[in-house]
This record gives sequence, structure tokens and C-alpha cells, in this order.
Amino acid sequence: MKKFLLILTIFVASVGSFEIANASSNTSIASVKDTDTIKREDYIRTLYKSFDPICRKYGINTKVAISQAIAEQGWKLRKDFRIFNIASTSTTRSKLVYDIGEQRYRRYRVYTSLEQAVEDYCKVLTSFHTYRKNGLFETLDPNKQITAITKGGYATSPTYLQLVSAVMDRFVAPVVDELREEEALARRSQELQSVASISSVEAQHIRFCLPSGY
Repeated sequence: MKKFLLILTIFVASVGSFEIANASSNTSIASVKDTDTIKREDYIRTLYKSFDPICRKYGINTKVAISQAIAEQGWKLRKDFRIFNIASTSTTRSKLVYDIGEQRYRRYRVYTSLEQAVEDYCKVLTSFHTYRKNGLFETLDPNKQITAITKGGYATSPTYLQLVSAVMDRFVAPVVDELREEEALARRSQELQSVASISSVEAQHIRFCLPSGY
């Protein structure tokens, strides 16, 4: 257990003008050593706003997507929004980075917005039959989806499943659950306000229709 926790605190360093990719083949995860709880929660909330509507559209659990993003690139967005470290064979819209896991340079897709990155991530999962074959879209359970994505070949690291699951259980799931509750309360409040507004209109209508003297 101590060895596993130590893996979770390894920083991804930069090399020259290239970045070291905390890629899907990597066996480490971005450090959370100097990041306090509030900053982590704020970051997850920021990701949730962009992730949730897109993930829902494609049938990907939002907890899974956010957990993968954090496992892949840490607690701060890159300027090129290379949040999922999706490999590229094209020289356009890609960036050459050093993959520390495979110890070689590789190209990864880059984007102009966070939403574009999430959309591409979802399209990758829906377009490759290996993920569907392993049951990714047969469930919305986050643990089962992470397992299906791992078995489908998203990462070469033998500890990828454990890494993403650890991020989800420790950081992501509690915040997303809280956000879901907040959304449910907000919807309920809007419904009550709507009912109150309708009742008020009906009351005014009844009052004006009553004979004089009431």
C-alpha cells in the first residue's frame, strides 16, 4: 500500500522544449502533494461543467472521464488541452512529447478548447470496437466502465485501472456526487417556484372574477 501511495505522488517533469507526457502508457500520476482540498474540488467542478453534458450524450460516465483526465495530466489544464493524451499519427493538430512510460517521443492530439478535447475522447471510445466489445456501453457503472476502457486497450500500463480508480474514489466521486445533489436541489427549487408562480396567477384570476363584496 505504501508503495502504491508513493506512485500517486510522482511529479511529471519537463524536458527541454518538449513536455514529458503523463501518457496512457505511463505508470505514474500527477502529484497532489501541494494541492489543497479546495483547489482540487474547484478543478473537478470546472471540468464537470464541460464534461457532463458531452459525456451524457455519448453514454460515458462523467466520473470516469474526469478521473482519466486527472490521471493523465494532473490538476492543471494545459494550454493545448491535451487532457487525455490521445495518440496521433498526424503532424497537424498534434504535439510531439516525450512519453516517459515508453521512453520515446510520441505525438498526441491537441485542441483549441476543453469541450473539443472531451468530444474527441468520447468519439474515440465510441468508434473503437474494442471498448464496446468489453462492455463499455452496457453499463453506466463507473467502475465497470473503467475496467472496460482498460481492457479495451486505452493504456499499456499494467496499473492503469488501479490509478484511475484511485483518483475517482479519493477525489472525483465525492465531488461529482455533491454536484449531482446540488443540481437536484436546484431543479426542485425551480419546480417549487414554478408551482408558486402558477398558484399566484390563479389566485389573482380568482380574485378578479369574484363578485364585489368579497
